[in-house]
Amino acid sequence: MKTIDLHIGPFPRSDIPKILNAHGISTNHLAEVLFAHPAFSTESAGVKRVAIASPEEIGLVNGGTLSEIAARAVKLGLRPCPVSTGLFLRLAWKSQAESQSSVLSGTHRAPEGSVTVLSDPLEPDDSFPKGLYLRSVNGTLWLRGFVCDNDFVFNGRDLFAFDCGPSASQ
Repeated sequence: MKTIDLHIGPFPRSDIPKILNAHGISTNHLAEVLFAHPAFSTESAGVKRVAIASPEEIGLVNGGTLSEIAARAVKLGLRPCPVSTGLFLRLAWKSQAESQSSVLSGTHRAPEGSVTVLSDPLEPDDSFPKGLYLRSVNGTLWLRGFVCDNDFVFNGRDLFAFDCGPSASQ
């Protein structure tokens, strides 16, 4: 399990496009839908530690749904992240390994090399983005929103980001 310390905000939500552009980070439409949601906030501040692990690493060898992964993570002291954590993680983590596949969507599975930020959905509707994932493809850092239903099973080797609380340096 890898951990990353994030220095969180604050900055106005209206600055998101300018900040992402300044860092050379690309998004998709679904990420922008999440940014526009009233519950998406960049106003909190602090240092947070995020853990990167696969369902396999937390005991779900065959993977699981988002709710199964969240339930297992909680038993290990990990928690879902606020949805905005994906934004701060992408800004902090520029060294994510390059994906071997340049396919960005449409595969009905988590994209190769992606890290899905486990967060509670902002809306119950399955057509509304469930959260964000990070990817590095062909030299471009991506922050993308994704949709799936509650029955979608992630592979045991897919990677997730979990909230593991305040950083030890705080």
